[in-house]
Amino acid sequence: MSQSDMPANNAAFLHLTMDGQRMDTAQAIAHFKDLASEAPWCRPVVDTLRDLSDEGMWASTSGTTGPPKRFRLPHEDLISSAELTGKTFGLKAGDRALLALPCDFIAGKLMLVRAFVLGLDLHCIDPRGSVLQNLRTNDRFRFAALVPLQLHRMLLEDRNRVEQQFETILLGGGPVSNALIQELKDLKVDVYQSYGSTETVTHVALRRLNGPVPTEPFTAIGDVHFGRDPRGCLVVYTPHLSVPQHVTNDLAELESDVRFRWLGRFDNVILSGGKKIFPEQLEARTQGLIPHPHYFTGVHDDVLGQAVMLVLETELPQSEVMPQVMEQLMGTLHPHEWPRRVQTLARLERTSGGKVIRRTEEAPGTSQA
Repeated sequence: MSQSDMPANNAAFLHLTMDGQRMDTAQAIAHFKDLASEAPWCRPVVDTLRDLSDEGMWASTSGTTGPPKRFRLPHEDLISSAELTGKTFGLKAGDRALLALPCDFIAGKLMLVRAFVLGLDLHCIDPRGSVLQNLRTNDRFRFAALVPLQLHRMLLEDRNRVEQQFETILLGGGPVSNALIQELKDLKVDVYQSYGSTETVTHVALRRLNGPVPTEPFTAIGDVHFGRDPRGCLVVYTPHLSVPQHVTNDLAELESDVRFRWLGRFDNVILSGGKKIFPEQLEARTQGLIPHPHYFTGVHDDVLGQAVMLVLETELPQSEVMPQVMEQLMGTLHPHEWPRRVQTLARLERTSGGKVIRRTEEAPGTSQA
């Protein structure tokens, strides 16, 4: 089949520009394949490029709330998502974009898709370690997608470089802590938090985290709109995709059919003494205050129904870390949110993408707080 006979949705994935060099898909695959023996992060890039030149793109859910699901996203959905991103952020052909996320998951894969569809000039780096150390100081980027931890580390390393090198940063992959939002207040870079999933082909709503008008609710992009199911969970309507409706496990308050406040995951809500406690909201307030990776979960309690449990990642003895941790918690959380159980683990369980997997079982050695 000649290129002129190729379906339009396949034709969108014929050529890619990287660091100013235009190449066809076969050349891009060969480029990353040559690097993969010494740079393992290139292997998922090769797999994604091969998928895009085939019938669609395979993607997996994160696996934080159950076994990962794997399915194929059709070309037309990938193109629609990329075009919606381009329109939302005013991206145009030739704009420099940074791929600093692993291509094992949807966020990294879609950066490649956007480069194809929008004609972006893409620069790819190892997603592990320091973003700034993997960049030249004269690199400039119109658009980059990052996870909150990457941006936090960049700001600690060199805030001025972040302002000089980036124009717009899109954060995804997990909640953004209140501490990071405070760090962004006067940052001369446009920073947005995204809401989306593998099923919705990445972001379908945004909230501005800094600038003259930061926002608390998420606002739909394009023609996306929202409803709620009987559980109070968000239903996402995506007329630009082949599947037009997605029922989520995200509890939300609707301000309108295009604006909502995210409360937390239905699976994670703690019902303690008649009150609903959302662990993700606790973590947004404690991240940056507690000097250890951690999460909150609910465990059975004969009096309250469920009690809040804090799970800490530390190799230090629990008796050594708890006085400082509890002092921080008591000054930050409401009394009914204070953990009544504490568990310390040398390592938290994580998905292959680095997201913490919450467990609700009390392990031996759990202490009363």
